Amino acid sequence: MPASRYPVPLDAGVARLVQQLDDDRREAFEERAGILEFDAKLPRLEAERQALVQTLARYGFPGSPDVRLLQVEVGGATQWLLSGNEIAARRVLAARGAGEVVEVDLANTLHSQFGGLAVLALFP
Repeated sequence: MPASRYPVPLDAGVARLVQQLDDDRREAFEERAGILEFDAKLPRLEAERQALVQTLARYGFPGSPDVRLLQVEVGGATQWLLSGNEIAARRVLAARGAGEVVEVDLANTLHSQFGGLAVLALFP
């Protein structure tokens, strides 16, 4: 990514994390910061801080695995599926006639549905 494409964030801590974002995440950060600055009327410094928090909440920390837990109705029963590619998983599930697919929080579901420990198996 060219260094001159985006301005350097005002906060040094934000700048350090933002420089680690891939192109898509960086674009999302910049768009969010702009919206917060111009539409929400936040000062640029605060807009960048909030945009980073929102970007990390949506996409995860740089280098973290992109894993999603999906709750789906399959054959009349609720199943939880762990996927590294949510879009592809949704396509497979739709092709197999699955019901509604909802992304759920991994940690909360692990504790509430599986008592903190679950076994992974291949999806049939």
